[in-house]
Amino acid sequence: MDRRALVEMHAPYVRSIVGKIKKSVPHDISFEELYDYGIIGLLEAADRFDPSQGVAFTTYAYYRIRGAIYDGLRRMGWMSRSAYAKARFEARANAYLEEAATHPHEEPDPKAAPKGQPSAPEEGEDTRHALEIAVQDLATVVHNLAAVYITSLDAALEAKLTNEAQLGPEEAVGLEELRTLVRKTIRRLSPEERKLLELYYYKDQSMQQVGDALGLSKSWTSRLHARVIDKLHRMLEES
Repeated sequence: MDRRALVEMHAPYVRSIVGKIKKSVPHDISFEELYDYGIIGLLEAADRFDPSQGVAFTTYAYYRIRGAIYDGLRRMGWMSRSAYAKARFEARANAYLEEAATHPHEEPDPKAAPKGQPSAPEEGEDTRHALEIAVQDLATVVHNLAAVYITSLDAALEAKLTNEAQLGPEEAVGLEELRTLVRKTIRRLSPEERKLLELYYYKDQSMQQVGDALGLSKSWTSRLHARVIDKLHRMLEES
C-alpha cells in the first residue's frame, strides 16, 4: 500500500488518538490543531513503515502520532515537564526497541560497510542455549530502556516548559543527584557518542537530522544509538 493510501485509511486513527489527548489539554487548544500535528506523525510513520518486519501499521504509527502531537504542544508553549518526558521517552524507547528487534546480538561499527543479516543457527543447536540467549537479550533491552528513560527525563527538565508541580525536597535532591550522575557519565563517552545523545535527546532532533550531522546514514545512526544506550547503561551501573 502506498503512502497516500496509508494516510487516508488511518486518518480516523489519528482522530481517535487526538480525542484522548484533547481531554488533558486546555480548552483553547483546538481539536484541529492537534489533528494537524497528528497527521505529521502519521506521514512520518507512512514514510518509514516496513511491512516486512511483521508489525501492524497502527502499532508502528501510534508513538509517532502521539510524539508529533506532543511536539506541537511543546512548541505552542503548553506542556508539563512530566508529560513531555513521558512523550519523549515513549518515542525514544520505541525507536530503540525497533533497532534492538531488527539487529539483535550486534555491536555495529557505523564507519564500516553494512553487513548482511546474521546467519541462521546451525541445525541441532541446543534449545536451552537459544532460550538463555533470548532471556539475556530481553534483560539487556529492559535495562537499557532505563538509560533511555533517564536521559529523556534529564532532557525534559532542561526544556523550558510550564505547568509543572513542584517536587518535595527529598525528591528534588534525588532527581538532581541522578541528573548529575547521567551528565558525568555522558561526558565519559566518545565525542561522536556524546554528540548523538545531545542532538537526539537534548536538541530533540530526528534520527535523520542526527545522521546528517554525524555524516552517517539514518540506519547506521539508529544502530549507533542502540550501541551507545547499551554502553551508557553499563557505565551507569558501574558508577
